[in-house]
Amino acid sequence: MSQSYLIRSVEPSDAAAIHRIKTAPGVYPDTLQLPHQPLSVTEKQLNERPANIHQLVACADGEVVGSAGLIVNEGMRVRHSADLFLVVRDDWQGKGVGGALMRAVVDLADNWLGLIRIELKVIHDNARAIALYEKFGFEYEGRLRQEQLRAGKLEDVLVMGRLNWPRRAEA
Repeated sequence: MSQSYLIRSVEPSDAAAIHRIKTAPGVYPDTLQLPHQPLSVTEKQLNERPANIHQLVACADGEVVGSAGLIVNEGMRVRHSADLFLVVRDDWQGKGVGGALMRAVVDLADNWLGLIRIELKVIHDNARAIALYEKFGFEYEGRLRQEQLRAGKLEDVLVMGRLNWPRRAEA
């Protein structure tokens, strides 16, 4: 039986939990986060979150165990698209948190924000994340060579995208 998670909008009071996730040794190497980011940075991000950022958290037993969201592009000709971000606490990885967050984010994009395109970047050797994204319809679109510095080594990053064209009424 799979675990169910409470998915809700992030609150400023979640800053410490989000900070713990983003700075964990099993998480930050696969993100663009630095290993010793201060809590104040996360607090500022949550307190000053712009309207185009839609961030969700997954909770288990009253604790925040993951976060995902969309950064909707604001330009007139790209408002139909957004960038996706996702982090799961290292001790909760592989337990369905990412899938629960992805279901909620895709639903938000498709059914509430009217987005046609979601894109993301993922480090080339993060097989678990790549498999999750593919499960939700993301496809490989390109490779950015030596894009991200990780532990002193430049690593390739994959660009993935998901298209959801609006359904047209059948005549």
